Amino acid sequence: MDKENLINHNGDLISANVPVFAIDNRAFRYGDGLFESIRIIKGEIPLYHLHYPRLVHACEMLKLELDKKFNAEYFRRQIMKIAEAKGLTDNSRARLSIFRTAGGYYLPKSSKAEFIIEIRPLTEKGFELNDRGFKIDLYSEVEKPVSKLSTFKTCNALIYVLAALHRQEHGLDDCMLINLKSRIIESIDSNIFIVKDGVVHTPPLAEGCVAGIMRDYILQLMTKMKMEHVETPLTLEHVFTADEMFLTNAIHGLKWVGEYKSKKYELKVAKILSDAMNKELL
Repeated sequence: MDKENLINHNGDLISANVPVFAIDNRAFRYGDGLFESIRIIKGEIPLYHLHYPRLVHACEMLKLELDKKFNAEYFRRQIMKIAEAKGLTDNSRARLSIFRTAGGYYLPKSSKAEFIIEIRPLTEKGFELNDRGFKIDLYSEVEKPVSKLSTFKTCNALIYVLAALHRQEHGLDDCMLINLKSRIIESIDSNIFIVKDGVVHTPPLAEGCVAGIMRDYILQLMTKMKMEHVETPLTLEHVFTADEMFLTNAIHGLKWVGEYKSKKYELKVAKILSDAMNKELL
């Protein structure tokens, strides 16, 4: 079996070329599932203690029934099992997808959960801060609604797909997304932070942004460092008057934004936080 094409399906390592979904798969039909993007570095999962509680919370919200054996240690072992089989324990990203067992229409025949784990190599050796500031813009063609599902990474990700196509069409590094009140909430795959007069600002979860793992970690880190920060709604005025902007996600850590339209941003706080994060986690 070609180890490069391995996936972990419900605990079994199989080839990605082997069909595992029937036509009535619920993730395909209804987006009935969720996923976690998880970073592996030097044989460890640095933020796993934050990933698993979010996973369980999301499953509870979607009423997905996890098998009793699907505890934190079980999923950690399953992630490392495929990482070891593919020789990717040093530097890679895992995607853990959980979805409801096939069958039924809107009403499922069963709410038992299945899972797939995929592993891909990364070129970044750690959480590397980018040398060139990102060029970003606003994606406003579709606004993200705010609900109890807004904070989760579900299999229904059409707004992010459309924003990614917008990014590609306009030669950008990322795009900011807005909620129904036209307020800035996040980017395509990251949470947003801005810095103004030494204070770090980020939208609260009530605004509709994903409850990002790196967002959670950075908020905790800033508290430890006694760095002043607030969770507050962000408008375009905040973006234009900010001194600095950076993005966070669990795979890449912090990425600083260099420009939005004619606005240029400095790099100070993101560097301090990135250095502190790497010192603590790596």
